[in-house]
Amino acid sequence: MRWLVALALLLVLPLVLPSFLVVVMTEIAIVALFATAFNLLMGFGGMVSFGHAAYFALGAYAAALLVKQAAWPMPLALATAPFVAAAGALFFGFFIVRLTQTYFAMLSLAFAQIVFTVLFKWKTLTGGDDGILNVWPPPALKSPLAYCYFTFAVAGLAMLALRAIVDSPFGYALRAIRENPRRARFIGVNVRRHQLFAFVLSGFFSGLAGGLFAFFNGSVFPDFAYLNKSFEPLVVVLLGGIQSFFGPLAGAVGFKILETFIARQWPVYWPLFLGSAVVLVVVALPQGFVGLLQRRSWRIRAAR
Repeated sequence: MRWLVALALLLVLPLVLPSFLVVVMTEIAIVALFATAFNLLMGFGGMVSFGHAAYFALGAYAAALLVKQAAWPMPLALATAPFVAAAGALFFGFFIVRLTQTYFAMLSLAFAQIVFTVLFKWKTLTGGDDGILNVWPPPALKSPLAYCYFTFAVAGLAMLALRAIVDSPFGYALRAIRENPRRARFIGVNVRRHQLFAFVLSGFFSGLAGGLFAFFNGSVFPDFAYLNKSFEPLVVVLLGGIQSFFGPLAGAVGFKILETFIARQWPVYWPLFLGSAVVLVVVALPQGFVGLLQRRSWRIRAAR
């Protein structure tokens, strides 16, 4: 019943909200998909990547280049973009998953910086710091309302696929690796293969989020692969709840609301405010917004 109410709200709200808030809802859906893809790696696999924006950027640039340079239709370019990102994740992940913890995180950051540098320097292909402009969806999806519903549909299907992955035997093997890699290896789980597959899947869905954002933003820039973008899904997951599948969605809502109403009013103080909020959540709410809601729900049920 709750899911039906939530679905009805998602379908009705864009019709009654002003265009500005419809745009914010579209951004929330894209950020939630990106963060959920990242959480497959961190929350369920126990692998922290500091360079996941690389796959977001690869998806965004692949979609933009296919439309602008190859004259592909937008749906085909968007469908191809995550495979390009997954190919990049397969190549980089082959080296990254051989390391653990700090070295894993730092090597992922190093590869992301390589992607950023290539996008920034290869001006003949990527436009360099000028980016690629006028990457818009077809007329049928050009209005904020139409693209909002399109993003909801694509991101919703992707989230369902991610939920199926998390609830599959592969997802449970990934949790076992997170808890104790040595024990998982002892019972026959191929740790490196599972980690690499999770890395590729996370890159795939991150690339899909990047493709959606490219057409939403109408342009792509090298900053999509920069360090700030890599920290975005990390912050969103921490706000929402690391080991909850719906944590990134809750975190995306909170993050975009804060960014919309605080960063636009006081941009100079936004990093300070966001950093303070993350510290507060990590210290006071280690399970994020979702954990807080779950605890309140349990207390209500216990009181009855």
